[in-house]
Amino acid sequence: MKILDEVARFVARLAPEPVCDPCIAQKLSLDDVALASHELAGSHGFQRSKGVCRLRDQSGMVIRRH
Repeated sequence: MKILDEVARFVARLAPEPVCDPCIAQKLSLDDVALASHELAGSHGFQRSKGVCRLRDQSGMVIRRH
C-alpha cells in the first residue's frame, strides 16, 4: 500500500478532526508523511491548514477531511 493511501485512510477515519504529520507518522509507523499530506491537500475533501491536532492537543499544521 502506498504511503499516500495509508495517510488518506487514517485522516478519513478521524474526519472531521484535524491531525498533524508527526502524529500520523507515529500512528502509522512511517518515517515521513509530510509529502503525502501536501499531496492530499485540496483534493477529495482534504484540507491542510494551521490548527490544533486532535491527538496531541497542540497547534501547528494539520490535515483534515470534511
